[in-house]
Amino acid sequence: MTPKILLIEDDEIFQELTAKAIREAGYEVDVADDGAAGIEAAAATRYDAIIVDLMMPRMHGFEVIQKLRGALATYRTPILVHSAKIYESDQRKALVLGANAFLQKPLQPEDIRTALQEQIDSVHVAFWGVRGSISTPGRETIRYGGNTPCLTVSYGRHTLVLDAGTGIRKLGLILQAEARGAPLEVDLLVTHTHWDHIQGFPFFVPAYVPGNTVHVYGPRSLSKPLDKVLRGQMDPEYFPVALGDMAAQIDVTDVGDTFTVGPFTIDVEFMNHPGVTLGYRIVVGDTVVAYATDTEPFTGLFRHTLPDGDETGIGTRLDKRLVQLVQDADLYIGDAQYTPDEYNGKVGWGHSSCTDAVEVAIAAGAKRFALFSHDPMQDDAGVDAKVEMCRAHAADRGSSLEVIGAIEGQTVVLKR
Repeated sequence: MTPKILLIEDDEIFQELTAKAIREAGYEVDVADDGAAGIEAAAATRYDAIIVDLMMPRMHGFEVIQKLRGALATYRTPILVHSAKIYESDQRKALVLGANAFLQKPLQPEDIRTALQEQIDSVHVAFWGVRGSISTPGRETIRYGGNTPCLTVSYGRHTLVLDAGTGIRKLGLILQAEARGAPLEVDLLVTHTHWDHIQGFPFFVPAYVPGNTVHVYGPRSLSKPLDKVLRGQMDPEYFPVALGDMAAQIDVTDVGDTFTVGPFTIDVEFMNHPGVTLGYRIVVGDTVVAYATDTEPFTGLFRHTLPDGDETGIGTRLDKRLVQLVQDADLYIGDAQYTPDEYNGKVGWGHSSCTDAVEVAIAAGAKRFALFSHDPMQDDAGVDAKVEMCRAHAADRGSSLEVIGAIEGQTVVLKR
C-alpha cells in the first residue's frame, strides 16, 4: 500500500508545488484548503503523515496540531509543519504541541522526501507504561508515568505491541480509533504472565470488537499454556468478562524460537526471572530493538550468593545469552529497576541494578539504552538520579552508549 499524505495548505501556489513534490517522492496526497477542512479529512481517512501550514483561514496551524493530537484517531500520526515563519518561538511551540518536525518554506522536493522518509520509513518505539511491579499514579510519578509495562514497535502501518500492563488500555483506544470502523488485527508479545505484564489485557478495547483479531504470543508456563493463564485472570471470581466472551477472535500462540510477525523477525531468549520469562530481539530491515524488561544478570546475582563471588566466571558465561540478544541493538529497553544500593537488599528478586544493566548494554555494543521497569518506590526525582548515575557509569567505562530513562508517552525514532 502506497503511503498517503494529507497536505493542509491554503496558498494555491504552495499547494501545487508541495503536492507535486510529495507525489514525486512516491506518496499519494490529499489536499485540504484550510485547518478545519484538514481536521475533517484526518477524522475520516487514515493518513501516514500530515503536513500543516501555520497561517491559514478558519483555524491557525497551532490549533490544528492541538486538535490532531487530542483526537485518538490521529494521536500517533506524524505531523510536519511547513511555514514561512522562521521564529524559533513558533518552532518550539509547534513541537511542544505535538508536531514531529518543522520545515521552512519554500520547500525543495528533496526536503519533503527526506522529512517524510524520516517519519514513515523509520522505526518508532513508543512507551505506554514503564513502571514495574504495580501501577503508581500520582503527582510523584507524573513525568515518568505510573502505568505498568506496555510499549509498541511500529514500522509504517505495522505495530507490534509488547506486554499488556495497564499502559495497554490507552493504546487500545488509539488502535481502535485508527481503524475507523475497519477490522483490526493486533499482534501482542507477552514476556511473562506476572500481573503487571497482563493486568491491562481485560481492558484492551480491540479485544471486544467483533471482526477484530488479536494474536497473542508468549511463553508457555510450566503447568499450563499461555491461553489458560490469560483465561485464569479473567475468571468470574476476579473479572466480570471471560476471555471466551470477548467478541474479537483471540489467537494465543506459545513461542520459544525465532518467528516472524509482519515485517518483524523476532528472536527470543529465556530471562533470569522467577517463572518462565522471555526477552525479545526484534529486527525490521537493519534496525534492531531488544526488550528484556524483567531479568537479573547472573554476574550480579553470583556476586552476592556464591562463597567466592563469581571468580570462575560462571555468571559472565550465562549472561552471554542476554548479551547476544542485545548485540548491536539500536535500542535496548532493559530492566533497570533498582539502584545498586537498592539491589543489595533485593538480590534474587529477578530484577537488575541499573548499573549492571548498563554493563550488559556496553558488552553488547548497543547504541542506546532505555532504563525500564522503574521501581514503584521511585518518584520522578529518584528515576532522574538513576538515569544520571547510569550516564556517569557509562562515561567512566569510556563508552559512547546513550542512556535515557523510559518515559510514558515518549516515542523514540530509529532512523533506518
